[in-house]
Amino acid sequence: MEGKSQGKVKGSRIKRKKITDRERLLRIISLCLSVEYKSGDPFKVEVRNILDSLRRYLPHWKILEDFTLDAEALNSIASIISLQGNWIINRSTSLYVDPLLIELHIKMIDTEKLVNIFSKSWHPIVEMEGLSKKRVEEAVDYWNQLIPLDERRLKLPTPSAALNSTSLQELLKMKIMSNESFNDTLYTFWQKLRETVSDRKKISYWSFIVSDTYDETIYRAYLTSFLVTYGYAHMEVNRIEEEIFLIPYENPKKNVFTEQTISIPIAIDRNLWKSKRESDSR
Repeated sequence: MEGKSQGKVKGSRIKRKKITDRERLLRIISLCLSVEYKSGDPFKVEVRNILDSLRRYLPHWKILEDFTLDAEALNSIASIISLQGNWIINRSTSLYVDPLLIELHIKMIDTEKLVNIFSKSWHPIVEMEGLSKKRVEEAVDYWNQLIPLDERRLKLPTPSAALNSTSLQELLKMKIMSNESFNDTLYTFWQKLRETVSDRKKISYWSFIVSDTYDETIYRAYLTSFLVTYGYAHMEVNRIEEEIFLIPYENPKKNVFTEQTISIPIAIDRNLWKSKRESDSR
């Protein structure tokens, strides 16, 4: 017990090492150099307090090394003062305003006055990029100066071949089909569709029209379009599964052209014909 109490007494008597004036000089020099070379805020250095400290330390210097350190510290303080002057000049020429001052100023402004300030300085992008009267006039002048469309068409190159659909009248004119045999051909083709479907009620469009040759396939697709148009069959389109089915009627529908219908364009090229034919052969 006694030994422990004596240990505590001895421990309480231990004193921290006293910082010498020379060490304080070194700390001042280190602080100034840190602000100068790291581009810190020069106003964080308390110049007045440091000068007062140097004034107190001066009578205690005895050797040349102490005087040298004192001169170096004074030179560092002079560099800090120069940085503070440059900082003030830079901020004043760039019209810098401290953010804190701006915040305080905004808080002091009346709400109605603040709204008026914002409304006068507000420039919406849509308004700035809107079509002005001057731009409309320029557009009208540009349009009026254009060469007429008929004259511009003469300068366009004539296409070597145009892709057009072939109507029944054109086929009759080219003597590919005759007017007398068309109805019979269509009726025979309809019977063939019914026989192919049989009890299944419907058949895949591609399974029905695809033939051994590309020309025959086009011919069957052409006749199929007339079957659907003239009310001999119905086309069912499953857009989710991307499938097309043909459903023949027991009897041709009458007055088919009095109903509102839609057109379903189906493109058939040789590559598609080959792929469909290969899939059917499997």
